[in-house]
Amino acid sequence: MPQTTLFPQDRIKFLENAILINDPLNKILVLADLHIGYEESIDETGTFPRIQTHDMITSLSKIFDKLNKQNIKLDKIIILGDLKHEHGKISEAEWRETLYVLDFISKKAKEIILIKGNHDNILGPIANKRNIQVLPFYKQDDILFMHGNKEYKVPLKNKDIKILILAHLHPAITLSDEYKREKYKCFLSGEYKKKQVYVLPSFNPITLGYDLITGKGKKEFLIIPENKLKNFNAIIYNPKEDKSYDFGKLKKLI
Repeated sequence: MPQTTLFPQDRIKFLENAILINDPLNKILVLADLHIGYEESIDETGTFPRIQTHDMITSLSKIFDKLNKQNIKLDKIIILGDLKHEHGKISEAEWRETLYVLDFISKKAKEIILIKGNHDNILGPIANKRNIQVLPFYKQDDILFMHGNKEYKVPLKNKDIKILILAHLHPAITLSDEYKREKYKCFLSGEYKKKQVYVLPSFNPITLGYDLITGKGKKEFLIIPENKLKNFNAIIYNPKEDKSYDFGKLKKLI
């Protein structure tokens, strides 16, 4: 098992599988890759119980409870793409459950911002029901938010942007010792085009994500090339301790 160090938590804090941006004038919660409707897409027979949305609401409630205890009132919640799962249609479950999630989080912040992911081709009709725009990217002060499947060169070249927050990859790592192997969702942190970059894990509770250590090929899936990504650090959040641990660079874990 790699030697771990506590990851510093100041302006950016990891909560469950989300990020809190704790700026003096803007408190922003960032979620990514909820893939609402994923259960329905893999089991149209209804054989298995549908727990995805329930578990996401439970995780969100834990986050909001922690924020309330710290007297942190959210200005914005940003969903960083792939709110729903189906590419070319809106399933019955997506209509129902996506609106339910949007209504739930809308009570927790002044504004909801939806970034378009590669699964969000027809998210518009759902977002329009709640008068929420779907944006290709979003800039807040010195932070740029993008899904990560498509590079928007104009905002990336903006010298005022110091931090880039991405999703899309669903990062995870497998840790092992002589007794067992376990897979964990993880955040990634590194540098790309002279900007500090964070990559969020999927907020979807029924999939652990793409294993960056044992997986092959999908690392080119993100706008950041594999030779750059391997220099990123893998960070695992421990909900029991409410702490995040840096396991070092991916290239040393492979």
